[in-house]
Amino acid sequence: MLNGEGGEAAWQDCYGGKAYAYLTKLPHLDIIISMTENSRQPDPRLSSELRKEANTVKGRSVYKLLRTMDKTQWWSPQKLEREQFRFLERLLNHARKTTKYYDGALANMGVMSAESLRQGAWAEVPILPRTTVNEFGDDMLSNNIPDRHGDSFSIYTSGTTGQPIKLIRTRLALLYWSAFTARDHLWHHRDLLGKFAAIRTSTKGKAMYPDGSRHPAWGAKDNVFKTGPSFGLNINSTTEQMVDWLQRKEPDYLLTHPTVVASLTRYCRDRGIRFNNLKEVITLSEILPHDLRTTVREVWGATLADMYSGREVGYLALQCPENPHYHVMGEGVYLEVLDDQNKAVGPGQTGRVVVTTLHNFAMPLIRYEIGDFAEVGGPCSCGRGLPVLTRIHGRKQNVLTLPTGESRWTLLSSGDIGAFMALAPIRQYQFAQIEKDAIEVRLAVLRALTTDEEIAIAEWTQSKFAYPFKITFSYAAELPRSKAGKFQDFISEMA
Repeated sequence: MLNGEGGEAAWQDCYGGKAYAYLTKLPHLDIIISMTENSRQPDPRLSSELRKEANTVKGRSVYKLLRTMDKTQWWSPQKLEREQFRFLERLLNHARKTTKYYDGALANMGVMSAESLRQGAWAEVPILPRTTVNEFGDDMLSNNIPDRHGDSFSIYTSGTTGQPIKLIRTRLALLYWSAFTARDHLWHHRDLLGKFAAIRTSTKGKAMYPDGSRHPAWGAKDNVFKTGPSFGLNINSTTEQMVDWLQRKEPDYLLTHPTVVASLTRYCRDRGIRFNNLKEVITLSEILPHDLRTTVREVWGATLADMYSGREVGYLALQCPENPHYHVMGEGVYLEVLDDQNKAVGPGQTGRVVVTTLHNFAMPLIRYEIGDFAEVGGPCSCGRGLPVLTRIHGRKQNVLTLPTGESRWTLLSSGDIGAFMALAPIRQYQFAQIEKDAIEVRLAVLRALTTDEEIAIAEWTQSKFAYPFKITFSYAAELPRSKAGKFQDFISEMA
């Protein structure tokens, strides 16, 4: 056992201190993990005593949760699913008893035990569309949040759907967010004393060029682990400004969006620029082009690790430390990938992502359809039992629809982008399907394009998307990102 303890329960609704003392006292926490069941050695970084500066309520809780998840990641898929359904049993019964919405939505369901849910009753739980959260959000709020889940907070998110929603979540849910952040660093063996840079915030006036912002650590002051400093730069800076800033800060790690990485690598490749200390690029929030990892390695000599998360649902999946695919954060969410008949798809198949957050009792999101599509993977060679997603395809508005009704994903490869950018002096681009047979090419350019250049772009677009679409052009000084800093190179704006 860790530090000679007699064992730890299944991953917990994990807190410590006055409001969170249920860490080891809830009656359902009776599953003991023995070393005969889990023969893997614990992560040595989780075997020492908690450092003095992190000895806070949050620090102790995140640390214990990390130590527990260091074991649960190696559970078999069957054991993980059994434990998930024990959480789902409590979540559903809590939601039915304490929220107006689920009192009605689950009214026709009988006894919702973990075993009955596993045996098929779970499929009777209705799918929760995003539009329902918009319309009935207040009815989804619990009137009796357990005290042990801590304070609750409001957040707002619109993602990339254009449908803003308000969500209430608890401090407990934020604990899991912190733990999964730390897990990502541990999985990828990052030097926590190194320098961490983020080009992410889009808030006007925040972390502006040339200085950006500086923080003494990678996260909050009560981080579990001692870290080096971190730096931030506004994502609306120009590519040239970003490169200059990175050259001056010399980070070991860079966190940003894939579209930013693609722009930076093109700029650096053209000018022979490398960042001396950069070890790894970490991407989030957008679709990851399949060849961007190779590009980062070729241009900067660094690796790339992607993650999959949503503001309203937290971490969904992290890239496996040994493979380019993703492991679902099964201790925090129950994630399904479903076909059009709401049946689970198998390895190699793509379906709709439906998520249940296991620990937010303030506003339960049960079988919440977030609008993404993903491809399911098989068992992972690393030995972890956490479910595998091979690829995140993106949202419905990232799908090209041909006039024949056929749908296609539109990820552009590095070669595609390079060929397109060579057609004209283009700084930014976006393709928008505005009608079944029409695409608008939106551009920010260095100078006005000639007629021949527009013709070449139109022909390239028709060839790439394999249909003689009507091509129109629009121009702007800068193509805007969303309020969350996201940018998609293809969007569908059809009704």
